[in-house]
Amino acid sequence: MDRVTRCFLEIRAELVRFLTRRNGRAAAEDVAQETWLKLHERGNPESWQEPRAVLYTTATNLGTDIQRREALANRLFARDGAGTRACAPGADPQAQVQAESELSSVAEALEELPAQCREAFLLSRLDGLTHVEIARRLNVSTKTVQRHIERALRRCVQVLE
Repeated sequence: MDRVTRCFLEIRAELVRFLTRRNGRAAAEDVAQETWLKLHERGNPESWQEPRAVLYTTATNLGTDIQRREALANRLFARDGAGTRACAPGADPQAQVQAESELSSVAEALEELPAQCREAFLLSRLDGLTHVEIARRLNVSTKTVQRHIERALRRCVQVLE
């Protein structure tokens, strides 16, 4: 059994309790599993001085990412249309329908992108993170972050044209 799995199994219940307070029970289970999977596939456990801290930090970041995505989805797809009215007060109904359609198209286009590409774009545009910060969070180079963001922007422009 590798170091990540051993540490994960030792603190799993504690980690799920921590995540439950932040994200709710169902999301906590998912985040915990995603944390192990991400670290198991991409991590370098031999270089970690504190595996427990790496697990908690990764889980916290993944949980925060889920909260952000849910908040974005709620804003983008508000059932009552309040988000659209707030963005365009006084706009005629046809303009609102057009804006909702474009927003929906962009959201669908972003969902079609690879997860890491979409994540880099959202971290940049919604959270205002720098390329260096995104690279650290996603464990990739800043050049890769730049390519991901460019790809997402190109896709959004294609959809809107």
